[in-house]
Formats: sequence, C-alpha cells, structure tokens
Amino acid sequence: MIHSSIAAVCSLLGSAPSSARTLYTTSKYLIDSAAPSFECSAPFAPVLAFGDSTTDTGNQIHTNTPFATAASPPYGMTFFHEPTGRYSDGRVMLDFLCTALKIDFLPPHLTRSSQCANENFAVAGATANNNAELQSIANVTSLTDDTLEVQLSWFKNDLQGHDLSKALVYFGEVGGNDYNYALGAMRPANEVQALLPAVVEKIHNALETILESGVKKVVVQGQFPMGCIAIYLKIFNNTQQLDSNGCVSAVMEISNQHNRMLRDVIDHVQKIHPDVDIIFFDTTEAYLHILRNPSIYNFNNVRDPCYTGGLELLALANAGNTGGAAAALLPPHNINMTSCTNPENYIGWDGIHLTDAMYGAMMKLFLTDARFTYPFPNFLTPCTNH
Repeated sequence: MIHSSIAAVCSLLGSAPSSARTLYTTSKYLIDSAAPSFECSAPFAPVLAFGDSTTDTGNQIHTNTPFATAASPPYGMTFFHEPTGRYSDGRVMLDFLCTALKIDFLPPHLTRSSQCANENFAVAGATANNNAELQSIANVTSLTDDTLEVQLSWFKNDLQGHDLSKALVYFGEVGGNDYNYALGAMRPANEVQALLPAVVEKIHNALETILESGVKKVVVQGQFPMGCIAIYLKIFNNTQQLDSNGCVSAVMEISNQHNRMLRDVIDHVQKIHPDVDIIFFDTTEAYLHILRNPSIYNFNNVRDPCYTGGLELLALANAGNTGGAAAALLPPHNINMTSCTNPENYIGWDGIHLTDAMYGAMMKLFLTDARFTYPFPNFLTPCTNH
C-alpha cells in the first residue's frame, strides 16, 4: 500500500535534518557584513525560463497532452479574468519576477513571435526523466513528452550562436512530477528514493548546458514542500505522521532531500564557474514561513484548495499508472468546476498548485528577505528594489 511504502522513505533517506538550509554554510551562501555589493546589470536580454506547471505560462495547452486543465475556467479567474495556461487562479512566481524587473510576462515558447527574445520553455507536467527512464526506475509513465531535455532542445534551437552573456535564466522547479507520478502510483519507497539522484543529475546536466551556452546569470528554484500540499494531505488523511507544520513527514523527506542534493549541485557548479552568478530560491522555507504566519499575508485557509475539482482531475490524470482504464483519461462530466470566491485568502489553488496571492507572497520574500534566498544581496537585489 502507498501508506506503508511512503512511510519507509524516511528510513531509506536516512536521518538527514528536515530543513535543507542547515547543510550549506560555504562562503558563497553566508550573509554578513562582507557580502558583495551589486549594481543592476539590467536589462537582462533575453530572459528565459525552464520548469514545470509552477512556471509554465501557456506551453502545455498548445501541446497534445491530455488534461491541459489550465485551458479552462476557473483557471485564470482573478488577474487575467480568463484561462491563460497557467496553473493558478492568476499569475505564477515567474510573472511576479517579471513585474519586479519591469518587463513583460514571458511568452510561452510555443507561441513566441521571434527567436533570441524573452521566452518561457517550461511545460506543465514536465519531468526531469523521460518515459523510458521513469519506467526503468519507478515503473511509471508521464502524460507529457516535453521533458527537461525537450525544453533544452528548444533552447538550443532558438538561441544557439547568440550572445547570451546578458541573459537571465530562471530555472523553475523540475523533478516534482517525477516524484508525484511515483507517489501517486503507490510505488515502493526504494523506487521513489531512486528517482532523487536521477532527477538531480538531470538538473546538473541542464545547468551545465545552459552555462556552456554563455549564460552568466541564473536563478534556481528549489522544490516545494510536497508533504504540505493538499493532494498528499488528502491521500494520507491522518494515516501518516505529520510534522510540526502539519505536513506529511515521509513526503517532506523527499522534497527536503531533493533540496539538499540540489544545493550541493549549485555549490559545485558555482565553484567551477566562478564568473557566473547563481541564486537559489529556497521554496520550501518560504512556503513554511508563510504557513506558520498566515495572517501576515492575509491567508485564512492554509490547507484546503480553493478549487476542489482540481484534486479529482489530478487523480484521474494518474489513472494510467494505477491500473485505471485508458478511458479514464477523459474528464467525466460530474467533476466540480467551480472554485471559492476568495482565492486571495487561500494558499492552495487546486490541490497541488498555489494561488496568485501565494505565488506573489513567495516571490516578494525571495527578492527582499535574506532568509529565503542565497546569496543575498545578489544581482537581482538592485534591479528589483523599487
């Protein structure tokens, strides 16, 4: 059963500390009076992004992927007042960074108007590993073929040979879907654990590819705290131990271990590329800070999703990995397609993605608070402090 399988993850991962922040005390990440000062080198040109549904601004809805639910209401109901392909009621974190940089939102790669311009390669549902690798490691299959490697191929095709020394790359969350497919399919804990080094190696290789193209400025986003997300709280429903934040402890170990390994990769890459500036956004710590202090950010519901129909659709999306019939890939007509009327008071949007308000609150923390960004201050600080 999934409950016993995931409970075993903690012991398999060892007794590593629950926070990814405690392991990293190299001089690159220390914050003290000797921290370097920065001058804004904007405009960054081009600004590019990679990632999954937490960064996608509309690529998935232009693919053949089933369950492109962000193409339909209530997605986009607040800021845009219509669906845009973003898995939120409004904007995603990348949009808030663009606003802080005083640039337009990044267009999806699949609808861009020109090459060597700002664009977003992120695709909702994207995995770090391709389907053959996912099958080999965890016996699961992704709903999309647009993996991280595919995003890199788009990047190379559009920008090969161009001067990227002034570019900014936003490397959003990657790997969450690899873990989601395995967890949702009730795979044994050792198979879930085996995905960790495979995912982080893909990210490492991707960062090297990006830097070898001449990029000098990179932002890397950490993994969200998976055990706090509504879909896992619903799956386990009081059957698994919760941590002090009310999150599923065993699932939290997966995202925490991912972040520890990712920070090691960043540290390594930074050392061998001293002419490059890499910023790490500690997504888990920012989320947990808001979870512990919701009233400061005007949140009064920190557990339930605003749009409950999203949980039903997400369960159906993984039907193929849990023995469901192929026909289950067609959304039934009785799914609830309505949402709450006040998403600005919710952290969670659809059970796995967050609200416009939560994404905005997190990006503000990344740009202004040294507790959640490493190093700080950094090259973004003088460009967004206005």
